[in-house]
Amino acid sequence: MKLASFLKDIKENEQEVVYYCCNHLLSKKFDVENDSLDDNELKEIFVDYNNFSKLLNDSAGIIYKKYEADLNDVYKIICDKFHEDYDNKYLFDFRLARVINQEPAQFLDIEDKDTQETVIQKFEDKINMILSSKYYNDNKNTLSAELILPQRTLELIKAAAKAS
Repeated sequence: MKLASFLKDIKENEQEVVYYCCNHLLSKKFDVENDSLDDNELKEIFVDYNNFSKLLNDSAGIIYKKYEADLNDVYKIICDKFHEDYDNKYLFDFRLARVINQEPAQFLDIEDKDTQETVIQKFEDKINMILSSKYYNDNKNTLSAELILPQRTLELIKAAAKAS
């Protein structure tokens, strides 16, 4: 499919922010006026959440301020466009990477108790988001072991923060 045709379809049928994101993302890697990709290649570029968020990271401010949108909302719309569930392995892996290697010291070294409490709560929220995700729950038997370390880290951090 010609990228120009894909973008024209997005522009005509989706919100302006979705068009902005698709155009911005594709423009970084391709000549959107002349290049073509097959549907699977196009889908892979957009549905891989890590790739999607990396390529749009430099425009996050515009997405939030100008369009008052959230990257996750755009991702959901794009996944729908490709008939893909947005709560998928890519999103799970992206979220897991954000909690898997957290060191307790980075939380406990925060001197201001209010800030420390806020940072710990955000970490807990990230873990809870994974635990409540459809993808995780559909694959709990194989994925639950991957969350043991982050959950234990959270328990340790909470206990140490209370004790101090």
